[in-house]
Amino acid sequence: MPVGKPSPVALYDQTVIRRPVTAVDPAWIVRTAPGGRISVPIRTGYHPAVPLNLNVLHGGVASGRFASLPATALLIERGCPCTLGPADDAAFFVGLALGDVRRLLLHDGDPVTHALWLVSGDGSWAEVTRPTGIAPKILQGGRRRLWDEVMTAWRRWETMGRPRSEQLGVTVTPSGQWAWVREPTTPFASLV
Repeated sequence: MPVGKPSPVALYDQTVIRRPVTAVDPAWIVRTAPGGRISVPIRTGYHPAVPLNLNVLHGGVASGRFASLPATALLIERGCPCTLGPADDAAFFVGLALGDVRRLLLHDGDPVTHALWLVSGDGSWAEVTRPTGIAPKILQGGRRRLWDEVMTAWRRWETMGRPRSEQLGVTVTPSGQWAWVREPTTPFASLV
């Protein structure tokens, strides 16, 4: 049998996915034995990938936590020129909460002006520009108010005690998958 091809009957003790994904493929859980582990980098459109380590349970269920930042190898792989700190924990939380929203940071050549673009799959968008020392200018369009969603998610992160990435986790069941804070009983976002 070719390397990397699943056996039709064998279950794996460990499944390692190297390519960042936005959600866990339920087939990985089915192919991993109860008590086994799945390691997969989860990315959002708002933050680079962070490794997730799932423990496989019975009945197509898996649950586990994210690794702590920095996920240095993944950041290098993506060519991320960023530094990591508490803002990255917030960005990862916001990215999980917003689902399909992508973030793009722009500099227009002026070192004191920064622009943030947000776009979603339904065509909604937001642009936030902030010259140094001046209040940000916010423009939004489409069905969703993306900047408002970012601020709501950020306030939720603050209210939940500013959880770090290793305090976040994911549970996957046959009926869905969601991200949680500190315990699976405190979900804050659906991943699919």
